[in-house]
Amino acid sequence: MMDVFIKEFPKQLKEAVAIGEKAKLTKHSEPIQNIVVLGMGGSGIGGDFAASFIRNYSTAPLASSKGYQIPAYVSKNSLVIASSYSGNTEETLEAFEQAVKKGSKIVCLTSGGKLLERAKELGLDYIQVPNTGQPPRACLGYSFVQQLVILKFFGFARPNCIEEVKKGIANLENAQETLHTAAKKAAKKMHGKFPVIYSTDRMEPVGLRFRQQLNENTKILCVHHVIPEMNHNELVGWRHQEGEFVAIFFHSADDLNRNKIRMETCKEIITQYADVIDFSCVGDSLIEQALYGVHYGDWISYEMAVLRDMDPVEVKAIDFLKHKLAEAAL
Repeated sequence: MMDVFIKEFPKQLKEAVAIGEKAKLTKHSEPIQNIVVLGMGGSGIGGDFAASFIRNYSTAPLASSKGYQIPAYVSKNSLVIASSYSGNTEETLEAFEQAVKKGSKIVCLTSGGKLLERAKELGLDYIQVPNTGQPPRACLGYSFVQQLVILKFFGFARPNCIEEVKKGIANLENAQETLHTAAKKAAKKMHGKFPVIYSTDRMEPVGLRFRQQLNENTKILCVHHVIPEMNHNELVGWRHQEGEFVAIFFHSADDLNRNKIRMETCKEIITQYADVIDFSCVGDSLIEQALYGVHYGDWISYEMAVLRDMDPVEVKAIDFLKHKLAEAAL
């Protein structure tokens, strides 16, 4: 089923745009000074993408809060986006209640559950997405598009950001087979090796997403880091490692020239110790490029699961943890 979910990513994005265009939101009575996205895992990563997309535009900082507690600075001057696909994520619900007490402007993003119930009960803004029965990680399109819709409404995202999403959708539809073929080739090269994922800081959410997909779909450990930061520490760690490694570089046409030099030099060094995979994220904007990189990484995670004879949907370890938590009172 995961291959079907991945293949239908462009379709999901289209549905998400249609939902966002019908969303009914209200302004806040107080000036907004900061933005916090509450969410975990597949529901929370939309906040990482949103933060990257608005960083060079927004006058308010955006932080992704992934835990039970909200930052101390959250106040009546905060915009809080509570994102939980199921609506029952316990960390998000706990943090959400704290934001309610602070008097923040809250917008809920969910398919249902307790979060939707509380939003209706308190008269809060919410955007409801379909409950498709898919795992949250397969619903990224619903999550991050709505976050862009919310941020655009409040003036913190570029006015044309949804148009860029639409261009990204067309880009994916045209490149679906090309991306899948490239992913199969990369999966074979990565099979049996420890993946180390690199991008520039602006594209870090793509690397984070890829790492999480390899964790859940492929059932392997891996790491991701960003350039230029890794040039000041991790680069030295490549020397004479035990085991088999593979480094994956995600490139953007918008990478700063200095970072391009850094990436090429890093590859020159790392090639001495590990295999290297290069991937250029196609698109005219950061949003388009990010979607392209996400789709490529998703396909790799699926193809590697096939090579490892793993069910990419199953997450028994997480289910076991949730069972243990359910046995104890919050």
